[in-house]
Amino acid sequence: MFAKFRQKLPGPKATAFWTTAATLVTVYRYNKQESARRLDEYKQRASHAALETIGSLDTPRKVHVYVAVPMSELGTRRARQHWEKYILPVFAAGALDYEITLVNETETENGIERVVRGGVHRLVADEIKDRRRRQLESDTDNEELRLWRAALDERKAENERRELKNKLGVEPGMSALELWKEKEYPGVMDIVAIGRETWIEAVNGVSDGAVGSLNMEMPSLVPLDSEKSSTPEQASQPEPASKPEQNSGSEQTPATEQSPGSEQTNSNQISGSDQTTHMIDYDRFDNHSMVALPAVAYIGHKNLTGWASVPQRIYNFFHDQQNVDEYARQALQVVYETTRRRAHGMEEIEAMGREEEELEAWRDQPSLDIVVDRRVADCLQIYDTQNDNAPPLET
Repeated sequence: MFAKFRQKLPGPKATAFWTTAATLVTVYRYNKQESARRLDEYKQRASHAALETIGSLDTPRKVHVYVAVPMSELGTRRARQHWEKYILPVFAAGALDYEITLVNETETENGIERVVRGGVHRLVADEIKDRRRRQLESDTDNEELRLWRAALDERKAENERRELKNKLGVEPGMSALELWKEKEYPGVMDIVAIGRETWIEAVNGVSDGAVGSLNMEMPSLVPLDSEKSSTPEQASQPEPASKPEQNSGSEQTPATEQSPGSEQTNSNQISGSDQTTHMIDYDRFDNHSMVALPAVAYIGHKNLTGWASVPQRIYNFFHDQQNVDEYARQALQVVYETTRRRAHGMEEIEAMGREEEELEAWRDQPSLDIVVDRRVADCLQIYDTQNDNAPPLET
């Protein structure tokens, strides 16, 4: 009887296989449950911020999340998954409003596609410079700048109408224009940079926006699709080039200059190719006063690529709790405004996320340097995401 029962038992190889499989499944399920439990703890800690009351005239907090292409990648897919898995749940639990911008700029050279860096830098700098320009326009002595702002707003509105008409194929109504246009946030949105490469571009953009030149070029009209296809014979003929006259300053003005208030608004009579560019000289009115700068928060993203990172990726597959503790904790610091403080000089700014540069993804990649003006470094505020200073979970 015992011999028959023994024949039905699995052999040593089958026993080893099923034991290993059961162990891996058990470890994986424990990892998923433990990771979910730890993430729930951070979400519960963040939920207390959602219960805080604000005044009826106060503006709710809103942050601008920038996601650049990670090193050794050609897209933002992995960074977006990182955001959705570790950071977004904490922001949602804390009722923190956000605006996310995925910056993915590539170019092809000799049949090889590569990432173009600098998109986050440009977006951050343009936002701060626009705030500085509007501050100059609010001065009573700068009537000229207010006229240029009115002309600039008309040009932007006309370009928005033309872009929407090219998409729809018909003339859009005012309701469609209002729905398509996003409302501007009345306050200053703090910046959340995901990854070391995004952090470098963000702080460089803050410095450039705070002390850089304010001169800007009047945008040209967006050509309509009907204008491109209606007169192909005229489009093939070269247009006479108008030589700009050199002024005593650094700007170039056309030979026939138009005042900002007398700009024509009839879009059917103006073609985009007929417009001469004009540089609006804001630097002439700039008093170099420092505007309110956004605080910058760093949230890490260790992008594991290459064969050398395979063991670490396998380990993370069965033990992801340490990533939840690191990234969810950093997101929790952004939820609470009390963790915002002044940076401890250039040393702390340069050291933020420096361990990411030791990863396989950063090898053989163009170096990114932090270039921040000393005046900006002395007053730049950051979120202390390297420490856990958020309120603890109440028991």
